[in-house]
Amino acid sequence: MPRISFLYRTDVHVSDRSPASWKGDYPSEIWSNLRQIGELAKKREVTAVLDGGDYFHIKAASRNPHSIVIQSAEIQRAYPCSTYCVEGNHDIAYNNLNTIEKQPLGVLYATGIFRHLREQVFEDGDLRVRVVGVPYSPTRTLNELRLIRKQPGDTFLIAVVHSLAGPNPPPSVEDFFGEPVFRYSDLTFPDGPDLWCFGHWHRDQGIVSLDGRMFMNQGAVSRGALIRENLERTPKVGLIEITKEGIVCTPFPLDVLPPSEVFDLE
Repeated sequence: MPRISFLYRTDVHVSDRSPASWKGDYPSEIWSNLRQIGELAKKREVTAVLDGGDYFHIKAASRNPHSIVIQSAEIQRAYPCSTYCVEGNHDIAYNNLNTIEKQPLGVLYATGIFRHLREQVFEDGDLRVRVVGVPYSPTRTLNELRLIRKQPGDTFLIAVVHSLAGPNPPPSVEDFFGEPVFRYSDLTFPDGPDLWCFGHWHRDQGIVSLDGRMFMNQGAVSRGALIRENLERTPKVGLIEITKEGIVCTPFPLDVLPPSEVFDLE
């Protein structure tokens, strides 16, 4: 039976230094998480890894040492498949996508370590899955997202989007971030994506099915800030398995140290 599968991760926030709230080794946890994702990709024989953006943490290119770009390349080369990535707000400067060529993520694109995701078709027999990547924009609109539609020949359509979204986000979220927050109910339109994979909001909102559409929004691979959310959640990746019969999404928690061992709770 034709089969296409992906691992979805987002908001890795690679950095060579630990946040002020950490007493543990933040970079070591991130490298461990990335290796675990590669091992899971091998075990599950996935077609590709999809990355929802904010792979790097520090926006200023000059403050990201070459060593973390090299380490990223070494880890990614061990993956059994390609990684397709969209840009998050931390991957670019001044919220300007035109700066990507001068950013660390742009180096990974140029060297082929990462594939630049805008639109990619994956096929196995008569199974055709089209994946559309939508990078960060502080002025992203609902109308723009509603333009993402199936094309003739698509069996399934997946959208990977670096934007705030949730099943029922309160107005305070939009006020706090100063950016639009999309409701799942507005993204279940005819011929739209069968699966939406969101990044940017680090909160684990799980995997949701609504009106025949699925939403994967499991939060960040990283645990940076000392907030209640990071004390209670375990970073996850999502396995996406696709056959002609449909899409099955499964969460996979990563093996990380307990919060008491990494955060300076005092």
